[in-house]
Amino acid sequence: MASWKGVEFDGDLARIVRHMVEVETYRESLQSLQAVWDNLTVLGQLSGTGTEITGMRAAFAQLTGTLLNSLATESRRKVAEDLGSRAQVSIDILIRNLFERTADIGFLATDSDLCAFVEAAGAGQVSDRQRILARFREYVAKYSVYSDILLLDRHGNVLCQLDGAHPVECSDDPLVREALSSDAAYVESYGPTDLQPGAGPALIYAWRVSPPGGGQAAGVLCLVFRFANECERIFHNLRSGDDWSVITLLDTDGRVMASSDPWQVPVGAPMEACDDSPCRIIRFAGREYLAATRGTRGYQGYFGPGWRGHVMVPLEHAFEAPAVRALERIPAPVLAQVMESPALFSEALQLIPRQADAIQRELNRAVWNGNVRQSRQGRGAQQGVNASFSKTLLWEISNTGVRTKDIFERSIANLHETVVSTILRDCAGRAALAIDIMDRNLYERANDCRWWALTTAFREALAAGMAGAEATRRLSPILRTINGLYTVYTNLILFDEAGTVLAVSNPDREALVGQTLGEEWVGRTLVLDGPQAYCVSAFAPTPLYDGRPTYIYSAAVRHPEHDHQVVGGIAIVFDSAPQLAAMLGDSLPQAAPDDPHAGVAIFAGRDGRVIAASDPGLAAGTSLALPEHCFALAPGESSSGIVAHGGRLHAVAAHMSAGYREYKGPDDAYRNDVLALILIPLTDEDEAAVSHPVPIRRSAATRLQGKPDEVSVELATFHIGDNWYGMHSSDIVESIDVQRITSLPGLPAHVRGCVMYEGNPIMVVDLRDYVNGAVGGAASQIVIVRGATNGQLLGLLVDELGEIPEVPVSLIQPVAGLFQGSASLVDSIVKTDGGAGGGLLLLLSADKLAARLGGELAVEA
Repeated sequence: MASWKGVEFDGDLARIVRHMVEVETYRESLQSLQAVWDNLTVLGQLSGTGTEITGMRAAFAQLTGTLLNSLATESRRKVAEDLGSRAQVSIDILIRNLFERTADIGFLATDSDLCAFVEAAGAGQVSDRQRILARFREYVAKYSVYSDILLLDRHGNVLCQLDGAHPVECSDDPLVREALSSDAAYVESYGPTDLQPGAGPALIYAWRVSPPGGGQAAGVLCLVFRFANECERIFHNLRSGDDWSVITLLDTDGRVMASSDPWQVPVGAPMEACDDSPCRIIRFAGREYLAATRGTRGYQGYFGPGWRGHVMVPLEHAFEAPAVRALERIPAPVLAQVMESPALFSEALQLIPRQADAIQRELNRAVWNGNVRQSRQGRGAQQGVNASFSKTLLWEISNTGVRTKDIFERSIANLHETVVSTILRDCAGRAALAIDIMDRNLYERANDCRWWALTTAFREALAAGMAGAEATRRLSPILRTINGLYTVYTNLILFDEAGTVLAVSNPDREALVGQTLGEEWVGRTLVLDGPQAYCVSAFAPTPLYDGRPTYIYSAAVRHPEHDHQVVGGIAIVFDSAPQLAAMLGDSLPQAAPDDPHAGVAIFAGRDGRVIAASDPGLAAGTSLALPEHCFALAPGESSSGIVAHGGRLHAVAAHMSAGYREYKGPDDAYRNDVLALILIPLTDEDEAAVSHPVPIRRSAATRLQGKPDEVSVELATFHIGDNWYGMHSSDIVESIDVQRITSLPGLPAHVRGCVMYEGNPIMVVDLRDYVNGAVGGAASQIVIVRGATNGQLLGLLVDELGEIPEVPVSLIQPVAGLFQGSASLVDSIVKTDGGAGGGLLLLLSADKLAARLGGELAVEA
């Protein structure tokens, strides 16, 4: 614990709470009230009113500390979760991308044209270098994540390079030797390199190139990844315009590799990582930051070079984001229902409003008893300065209680809104992550089919009209090699210009060979107008995927000498079930399989039908019963809110696909609006069955004026159900809290039992069962009354204590048996012109209560 301006805070909260504007505002208000409580406590002890509020003052001080700690903790948790989530996303998105690069280098290094070129160069033969450059340009036109491609011989001499603006003749980079000798499937290198002179650190994927017939490797192929450009794209998607945070990537030594704000955190700077905690304070360049560091969760067994995502925000700006902006469009009744849900808040948070209510109830009772006590002392004793002072003191105590209640209610509401807005913001971030993962993944699929359609062996075989067993024997091994590197497909299919299958990659699908494909996308593929064009099927069941729905990407295979002539096509069957499930799973927070509050991630079309969902109960094609605005978003647009789904209220966020790089971009003819939805449960119960306490109408004696100098009496009032009751203050002993009531056998239903009062047992009566029109519920007070004639004490269960007004006797009217059932208890009525329900106040007679109920008890006894 550490202290900040007189309040004890947990852990390092005292260091950061000064930057939490809302928490500081509540602290100042509550401490100002604490000073008032201190003064009122002393005055109460000196006044002789008998109103002791020392215990309440202590409880108020303790609850103030609890509340401020909870506000600060939730504010920090909100920032910590945001920083940690973005740190995780930044590294995981990059690792997913780099996984694809490891497959690219493995396949391109086996390209027959490159292998032949390297072999010829090794033999000293002149080869067509321009043809290789053309293939490099075609490759980068599709896989635009690369800035350069280099082909070297065994000695590091550059045979061919795509980037002519920064030519390299020879390299001594160790990656060349490693690529020639490594037993791995690829070489991944990041750092300064003579392959990219003057360009700073570069991320390069390399592998050896062997002659077509096999044998010793003749050269090395290097793919230069656009690392800075890719990091910039990732960072841009994770920051808003008014965001003070800095997103960075750290290498294995903790040095900054990439930064969203290099002026604030430069590349190459050593950084203090936060691997040991979700979020903590660090110092950098003479400034304090809140920071979070996350390592990758990996993708399909690939964990990259050991880099980490690191996000930091200046401490003085960490808590500036408005907490309730996400809640502005949510209807008040829906928001109120969420705030009441025990599923959303921890036991500690749920306890705060209950403690505040208990303090307020105790305070109201103390003031009520103080007023009753003064009234009972007689009007003669109330003359003079002391009486006036006591009345003023009691009023000030009551008024301070109202102010305290208001601050607690507002701060508790703010606390709850912080929790809910954090969930909504998290939903929005996860929906954006899910669709970004999908767009990036399918970008690769569009690239793969177009590049593989340019495979020389495929083009030559189809142009020559190769068919039958010969086509299968020559072409299927190439397809199997590709599929072995790119495992996200269940089958690769090569077909001729008639749609007849010539070869497949999956041995279990060889029965397709010789069959003519009849699906609609085949015809569209065969009329594509260039090597950049591709075709995608609708997400629908297909026999090529065992009757399950999937996407099939395809591209036209063109004549090797006449690009305008289509001689066939290649189709790649995306393994959508596990791949989409993995994307959705990576976008959800980790939770136990049976966690009732685990979220649901969904891919859906504009028509509201499910493409894939993390919930097995939402099969593909299921129509989602969600608001239409979720599906009417523009590309890249998002929305969030609270909806009813599956009998519960959920936080929901939707994000529409916007594509990635060229995929679904302005120059891409393909359009397929898919959105990601994230739903997180907020309630446990059926949203229509959640019970809300109906506010009890409370009458208030706001205007009880009689004639000038008219005699008045003080009435102690209380509420039972919807009814407003009162008694002469002289008949009231005091109010006590509801204690453990001991039940006694054989008593009437309206007699709850007895309690000990000043060492003597007294009976407790529940008039809600006895008087017509009252409603049942949990009573909160026991009013002790004394019969004027026999002095018998009796306890009345009441819901709430009311005011103690001075009522002119002219406003009190006898009832003379007007009320059936309660006629023997109600002595008279007071008709006021204020309050709800016309302000009808029913006055009970202490003597009649004692006589009637006491008599019944005697008979039962």
